[in-house]
Amino acid sequence: MHYLDNFAGLGRQVYILCLVRVLGAFSFMASFMTPLLFREVLGMSHLESGVWISVSYGAGILGTIIGGKAADRMSRKKVALAILLIVGVTMLWAALVCRSRTVVVPVVIGFGAGYGLFPVLSAMVADVCKPERSTESFSLMYLVQNVGFAVGPAVGGLMFYNHLRGMFLLDAAICFVSVAVTVLFAEDHYDPVKSALAPSADGAHANSTLRLIYARRPLFIFICSMLIISMCYQMLNFNLSLQMSELFGLEAGSRNSGLIWTVNGIVVIVLTPLIVSLTKRRHQFANMSAALLFYAVGFGMYGFVKSVWLFFAAAAIWTVGEIVINTGAAAFIAANSPATHVARFQSALETCTAAGKTVSPILYGALLKVASYEASWLMNACVCIVISIFLGFMYRRYAVPQGGSHE
Repeated sequence: MHYLDNFAGLGRQVYILCLVRVLGAFSFMASFMTPLLFREVLGMSHLESGVWISVSYGAGILGTIIGGKAADRMSRKKVALAILLIVGVTMLWAALVCRSRTVVVPVVIGFGAGYGLFPVLSAMVADVCKPERSTESFSLMYLVQNVGFAVGPAVGGLMFYNHLRGMFLLDAAICFVSVAVTVLFAEDHYDPVKSALAPSADGAHANSTLRLIYARRPLFIFICSMLIISMCYQMLNFNLSLQMSELFGLEAGSRNSGLIWTVNGIVVIVLTPLIVSLTKRRHQFANMSAALLFYAVGFGMYGFVKSVWLFFAAAAIWTVGEIVINTGAAAFIAANSPATHVARFQSALETCTAAGKTVSPILYGALLKVASYEASWLMNACVCIVISIFLGFMYRRYAVPQGGSHE
């Protein structure tokens, strides 16, 4: 099988939405630099920086909820355009006040709006992809998103020290390019009026989104697990840049912490097609249980290493776990969603991951007052091992009796 055969023949609209996704991910370059912005430029303490990062992710929760509901009730293309415009304007605003504490306001607003884009695009992909190719379609979305997340932070890390205002301006420009691509090429295949009138065999119209998710017990367990996993993953965005700046100095630390995400993106690009081939027929619980062991090893290494090359090696290891978890997540949600709630169920996943990322910076900020960076990474690795064992038991309980099916 050719390396990229998994992603052939998915349809023109899937590829266009992937382009919007990669540009949206690239425009998150400033978000990866916020720990350094708050700590080194604005002079905040670890705890205060953690609080504001948590506020940003709290805004992300609000953004995913609003984005998911809006995308199920009106034109999804218009919702995506509104979000991209908000992010672009807030990044222009941030460029004007980037060395003042008032920069926190546009950063929080832009982050919240940007987070709301992902469930909208996921729902648009679900509208157009072939059911038998949903895993491949969502995996391609994940792959290109990580291309953006690889290049964006690397560029942001290079610009942060000497060209902070330029970093925000570039962010804004990319958002406006995304708007142009969406207007010119993206199509809206969702009819909210027709969907609202469609009959629902499982009572989806009469029940709340939360009640519908809870009724699908494996889906409920999956989403709750993702909340805790996202807390563990968020340490990368909070601890890593600060730890590397302490070890290697601010300029080298900001550059190398940005390059960590380049390593992450390269591994995603190289290994995602292979990992999709190996995991797409396995249940998501089994995949996640294995993936968390890669997290435990990669995160645990940060408790010991001092060489920048070993930081990069650890990134390659935990990235394998990230690929395994994320390539199947959206497809698992789509396979367990009623037609009337596709965007809201995707939003529920994004909301829970944002909730985990909201809580964790406050916890890590407080933890760093009493523990070292190294000790916090080792604790993080232990949590990943515990969740891995739990999901292994859940796989035996729910998936094995059904022959390993997603549904």
